[in-house]
Amino acid sequence: MSARTIVVIGAGISGLVAARRLVQAGHSVRVLEAAETVGGRVGDREVRGIRFNAGARLLYAFSRPFNALLKEIGLASALIPVRGLSAECRDVDGKWTVELMPGVKSLFTPGLSVMERLRFLPFGLKMLAARNRTDPDDAASALAADGVTLADHIRDALGPRVLERMIEPVFRGTRSWNAEDISAAFFASVTPHLVGRDTVHVLAGGMGKLPEALAAGVDLALGTRVVSVETRENGPCLIHAERQGEAVTYEADLVVCATEGSLAAALFPGLSAEDRSFFSGVRYNALGIVHYRLNRQLAPAMSFFTRAASGPIATWQQVPGNEATGQVPQLYAQLSPEAVEQALERGMTDRLDELVGERVRSLYPTLDRDCVDVHNQWIARKLPVFYPGYARAVADFRNRQSVARRRVYFCGDYLAQSLITGAAASGERAASDIARHWK
Repeated sequence: MSARTIVVIGAGISGLVAARRLVQAGHSVRVLEAAETVGGRVGDREVRGIRFNAGARLLYAFSRPFNALLKEIGLASALIPVRGLSAECRDVDGKWTVELMPGVKSLFTPGLSVMERLRFLPFGLKMLAARNRTDPDDAASALAADGVTLADHIRDALGPRVLERMIEPVFRGTRSWNAEDISAAFFASVTPHLVGRDTVHVLAGGMGKLPEALAAGVDLALGTRVVSVETRENGPCLIHAERQGEAVTYEADLVVCATEGSLAAALFPGLSAEDRSFFSGVRYNALGIVHYRLNRQLAPAMSFFTRAASGPIATWQQVPGNEATGQVPQLYAQLSPEAVEQALERGMTDRLDELVGERVRSLYPTLDRDCVDVHNQWIARKLPVFYPGYARAVADFRNRQSVARRRVYFCGDYLAQSLITGAAASGERAASDIARHWK
């Protein structure tokens, strides 16, 4: 392949994977990143001793390509298994254990009808049979489920109490999604690869190890915000950016845009009407989390809430201190989707603690005595929302991008799956398209 000069916009997981593959193919690659750190929504942050994640917290073991990538970059040995992951689920009239990995224990969730319990076996067998037809890194591999909401899908397949007592608390607590707002394609593409498994992973040293390893050997320009991109029929693409308050322009044969999809269209005034229409439909949900640093040790705990019991909090976690790692005792209060909307409407994204304070005190009565610091974390674009019909639009866009050579390629989790593995798969796809088109 003839070597090309390529600029990658965005040093998140998809951009770094694409850049790595393009460097390996012999191209001259530069990655431009607006932030001062790599990783985007994957990484570790610390504010006044309070530690938290930039977004993603877990790695799932079901993606063979991603597992191979981890081995390639030397992180396979850094995987720490977390087995039997579960949480306490709280309702207005009681609490029970909810399993985050579907399995036999799910049958014993209290409050389910006999008929709902009986439906689990044929449903589980159907999911196992779907493993060969679905790709957990690609929501578009389950297009048959894309036209219905997750709420309707679960009601029809398993029953309303399964939705209320199992699915809703987990999706609201882990992804800040309401089941009536998203397509069943995410669930239908991922769940077949979770059934019968009991292990997820974290990384020794933190999630930031992943983007750090991917960025090794890549030419990075951090603190460089791309403003616009000109693609000309003759001559190189011009990438206009701001760096340390000054305008700078880069030239490239090709451009890979790995920003969040809702921001991408604004960078490319020359987009076709068809592509511009697709990008106008890309949506993300926001997420708010309040982290409390405590002056005393506490026991570990994690709770989700049913919608009826959640109030302003969907997830509650107590994180014990650990002198060996420097971890201080912390409380973690993740806002419910409704509280996130309140924060946006009332302009309180920097004062989330005011929205959840009363509820936090009911969960931890000695908060005013024990709390020594508070950090409000706001993630404006947490996850791409695969709403009904969106996976089909993704498949159509990707087909257009893959069919013939172009000057600009797009990648990101919004073009594959709302997971780290989806972001990596999208970066691989963009690099593969370039390899085929520009031989």
